[in-house]
Amino acid sequence: MRIDAGHCTLFDNPKESRERVIKAVRHRGVVVPERGSSFFIHLSELCPVACEHCMYASDLTRKATAKDSLSRPELDAAIDFINASRSEKLNITGGGEPFLKFKTILRLLERVTVPRVEIVTAGYWGKHAGRAERLPGQMDEALRRNPQPPETLLRLSIDRYHIDAPQPVLIPHYGNVARAWQKLRPGLALGFRSIQPDMDIVDADLARELGAKVETVNDWNRRIVLPDGTALPITFNVFRLSGKAAELRDDLLEGTQTIKEYYSPFESGSNRLTLATAVNDAIRGAYAASPGAAVTLNSDGTFWIFAGTAPDRRMMFTGQRFGEAMDYFFQDPITHSLVDDGVWALADIVAGLDPATHAEAVAKNDVASLVEDLLAPDDVRLAVTLLAAQRMVDRDRATVEGDAAMAELLTSGADLTTWCTDAVRGVRL
Repeated sequence: MRIDAGHCTLFDNPKESRERVIKAVRHRGVVVPERGSSFFIHLSELCPVACEHCMYASDLTRKATAKDSLSRPELDAAIDFINASRSEKLNITGGGEPFLKFKTILRLLERVTVPRVEIVTAGYWGKHAGRAERLPGQMDEALRRNPQPPETLLRLSIDRYHIDAPQPVLIPHYGNVARAWQKLRPGLALGFRSIQPDMDIVDADLARELGAKVETVNDWNRRIVLPDGTALPITFNVFRLSGKAAELRDDLLEGTQTIKEYYSPFESGSNRLTLATAVNDAIRGAYAASPGAAVTLNSDGTFWIFAGTAPDRRMMFTGQRFGEAMDYFFQDPITHSLVDDGVWALADIVAGLDPATHAEAVAKNDVASLVEDLLAPDDVRLAVTLLAAQRMVDRDRATVEGDAAMAELLTSGADLTTWCTDAVRGVRL
């Protein structure tokens, strides 16, 4: 079918047209997640270490967001939301340094009902041996107050950038934390995380500091084995050129895998990263598929499905029920496309529509920002929405209602791929 002139105005106002598509498409036979998989909560956008490679570009300068952290009532509502999600794991991480909101960490440890918690920190508080001992002790006490204490892992980021930062965290500081933990033996495990180019460097340096040895688990995991036989895990992730790291040299990617290489051994289906994949469980040696959606809640109150939400569909947390939030996110055909086909299928679509946007997004080597970057241009986002909606209709998983022109476009079998590609590339329609 030839697409008539009446449809050609859709790309004149792509934001408005995308909402029109979302409003017209009615999903059927689609299962919306009733639970979470991994829940990521970012407690602050600030960080005192200010690494030059930080993907969040965090330091102690406030960003343009409306606020830096959740208020106490908002936090309590967020904890209820986390518990209602029945997520398998809570990740206290990202955005900035969570230990700047240490009381919030304690509150989470006291009240969450998820089975596992992971806390990621730059470990700046380990500069002083007294704090290195006191803070894990307080976390241990908080866990003891929880009627259902989760299995908890405290993970310190250790790499050349933290060590060489404006306010550095040095190998002896990491040693302070490890020695304090070894002395206290609190009810939480201790581990580390790093970047692949620093493998055989920071792990070896820390082992020397502790009189320990390094053992290889697999290509991305090592263990630092203390003299008493206790093993502290250290996971090496890919190096990302997002945030501040975008200003660094591209050759720093030497020695690191691409995100596709790193994640593909753990992905379900035909090598795709789906929303039901817990993306940060490499510490266990394999990623665990789950039936739920991964959710990210940011310090400014915005939240979204990780690797499954277009940038214009993020919500502000106001105490919504988990099911309500999932219904909202899954109104978007793009979310369904990401569930069914994965982020690499999205990347391939965008490569055909807008090669420059695709190249720039993939070059960051950052799965956390990949969907947002691929869908940043308004016209690309509309094109992907149309293609995803048409595919759902073709699979008999959606109907188009209340908009005859849109129904005609999405149900006629028209070659939307060529038409959308011409529109995005500025070809006269």
